[in-house]
Amino acid sequence: MKHCKRTHYLILTALAAMISTVWSMAGSPRAVELARGTEARAVIVVPEGAMTENADPGDFLEHIAEIRRQLQQESVEDLAHYLGRMSGVEIELVENLPADDPRTPIYIGSRAQAVFGPVGISKADTYGFRVVADRRRGIGLYGETEHGTSYAIYELLHRLGCRWYMPTELGEVVPDRPDLSVPEMDAQLAPATLNRSMSLRIRKHGTDWQRRNRFSRGGGLGRIPGPVNRIVYGGDRIGVAAGHNMLWRLIQGKGMRDRAFNWTDPDLAEAMANTILEHIEAHFEETLAAGFPLHYRLNMPDGQFPTEDPEERKHDPEPRVWEPAAGRWSITDRLILLANRMLEQITEQHPDVHLELLGYVNHSMPPERYEPHSNIFWTIAPIDFNRHHPMTWPDHPNEFWLREMVEGWGEKDVRLGAYWYGINLAELSAPCPFITRWSTDIGILLENKLTDWKPETMNGFDSMLPGYYLSARMTFDPTETPAEILDDMWTRFYGPAAEAMAGYWTGIDQAYLEAREYAGSPYGYLKIFTPGVMADARAALDTALAAAGKPEDAYYRRVKLIDESFSLFEQYMAMRRDWAAGNLANLDADYAAWRTGVTNMVHRYDTRYGTGNAVQGRHGNPFWSDRFIRSAYEDGARMEREYARLGEPMLEWKWRHNPGPEEEALPWSEPDYDDADWPVKHVVRDTWSSIGHHLTMTDEPSGRSGRMAYRNTQTLPDIPDGKRIFLWLGMTDGRAKLFVNGQHIPYVVPEETRHHEAGEALDRFDGYTDPARFDITAAVKPGDNQITILAERHHLNELGTGGIMGPVVIYREK
Repeated sequence: MKHCKRTHYLILTALAAMISTVWSMAGSPRAVELARGTEARAVIVVPEGAMTENADPGDFLEHIAEIRRQLQQESVEDLAHYLGRMSGVEIELVENLPADDPRTPIYIGSRAQAVFGPVGISKADTYGFRVVADRRRGIGLYGETEHGTSYAIYELLHRLGCRWYMPTELGEVVPDRPDLSVPEMDAQLAPATLNRSMSLRIRKHGTDWQRRNRFSRGGGLGRIPGPVNRIVYGGDRIGVAAGHNMLWRLIQGKGMRDRAFNWTDPDLAEAMANTILEHIEAHFEETLAAGFPLHYRLNMPDGQFPTEDPEERKHDPEPRVWEPAAGRWSITDRLILLANRMLEQITEQHPDVHLELLGYVNHSMPPERYEPHSNIFWTIAPIDFNRHHPMTWPDHPNEFWLREMVEGWGEKDVRLGAYWYGINLAELSAPCPFITRWSTDIGILLENKLTDWKPETMNGFDSMLPGYYLSARMTFDPTETPAEILDDMWTRFYGPAAEAMAGYWTGIDQAYLEAREYAGSPYGYLKIFTPGVMADARAALDTALAAAGKPEDAYYRRVKLIDESFSLFEQYMAMRRDWAAGNLANLDADYAAWRTGVTNMVHRYDTRYGTGNAVQGRHGNPFWSDRFIRSAYEDGARMEREYARLGEPMLEWKWRHNPGPEEEALPWSEPDYDDADWPVKHVVRDTWSSIGHHLTMTDEPSGRSGRMAYRNTQTLPDIPDGKRIFLWLGMTDGRAKLFVNGQHIPYVVPEETRHHEAGEALDRFDGYTDPARFDITAAVKPGDNQITILAERHHLNELGTGGIMGPVVIYREK
């Protein structure tokens, strides 16, 4: 891949002067003038028909042509708009330039190629582009296709100082350049990756932001009857999202074993290949003939897959490959065998058909037995890895395996995609910049033949701006270093508040790295966002607000967005600290106030900037917090109102991991068992991840267990006759079996559920992040009471949690 070396002018103290000397070159013998004072000295020359009204396309090929035309049209409109914004004069658009027109022509697309010749560089026959500035002939902005032409347009605007850091006008930086000129150049360029996308849910502004930052631009081609979800044009291919729908519809019970498909069954591969071939014949013969490769995505359902089926085991390598982050044996070779068999049959007729597979949970590590077919596209989705520490971070419980995985796939003859997670797990309140993580990981991915960068994101520019913008730049132009990109952003975006805002974002990033907490979810926040970290972040924001200018200034408004967001997070952390202290009485009201603040912020920024349903603010919140925290907070406050507390909340518990069957832990429930040598953990502040059990879960085939025994003692006063006594368990990860003074206490279902009738007595409670109440009246006594809880994590849990996750309080009826 060829890249021209670029001059970076990003050192903070010299930025303004260097911009002046490099880009405001009116009168320079080497400059091509675009505007001078109040006079436009350039005109944009577009291909005939390029700026027509949007058409209603017919078949796929017409639809693709229209998507490309609209991409070029929107890019050209941006070119005229931003050149005009910079210079203060209107830059005209024409299809035909009069012979005697003295203005500098800016030729677009095919018009540029007619003047300057071939692009001279290729990327998937789609994305190569060229930027030419010649004092005699004018300027040429063009590419292999309209995609490349769009990239060339934004390359010129980027070099002129335009930036789009987040959606909406608040996120854009457009310099004031009344004397606007371009140095002579001839740059033949191509992006580092083929596909770059982010799952933003911001209507027009999100689309504009991605186009201006040169994410890959495609478009939906509709739906077709049959076992597919949707069809998408993706620039260098047509994507068919078949997913597991194809499997469910084809198999209909055959080959299913405990929700796993019999992937190594040749009949299954043949059936799936025939289905795809029929699908191609019915819908895609013309598009394939026109040179558009087909890309079927066959991602399997979420979750772990069993590993011990004897027929499937025959196709595993020897020795077997262990998936350390998943705590399971790898079944990647089985999936590769399925795809290979399908592709061998499909590519006999259609060599340009590819299959995308998702490396996920226990089919993530590279195969050892079967070499992947060259038409396999493999996307790594490291859901069960920590989200904040880079692959190179020392002493991490599982991140170094991710680098081993990436480098292993880099040695294979496949297209490599990365589905990194650009959010906290199940929570969007916390600032989460991903500076070190993505700066490091993207570089390693690029070294290992990364072709597609498509992280999972949820708007959240108020929380995740640095990482989002870093990924946009790094996956397009690897000649820019992360430090250069960030220095440029701090200076241009925050102006006089640059130093303070750089301190805010990098301070938060460092807090994630330094905390020996790997949950990557709200349950680990108390170790990350210590009082000192919160105070430093607040001080940085206060300094930034004071430096940013007047409230109507863009710099101030950008800082204020982060200030409002962090203020909500301060409320969130106040609730976490109360929860960790057992202060439950006001948590329902505090949660309601925080929730109102979150939704108000979303609506306020949505109204102000017209971005649609979801904006920088809180897409995804309060949904996640409602699911994982709200019920416990509200139930704790209810218990405080309706019952009388007996003793202090139990927060510090002795614990011991049990890698064997539950029977081995039963002696630990005896009142006189000697637990003097057991360690102690704070059940809210210390997650399983932070105490060394990040990966531990029950899994008989692997011999690992996610069972933990907790012991505590509570001293109770005399209890009035006729009053029932309850142990309230604020939150647990999975199952919890209770013993009081050696007596097993069943869990009585309080109301009818999908699986149980009200009043049914169960051996244990089972409910992720839900509170539970046990009637312990018959087992407690005045004085010391020994309490044991056997907690079990029995499902895949990438949140790093486990066992008791909230205060344990004993109450009596009033």
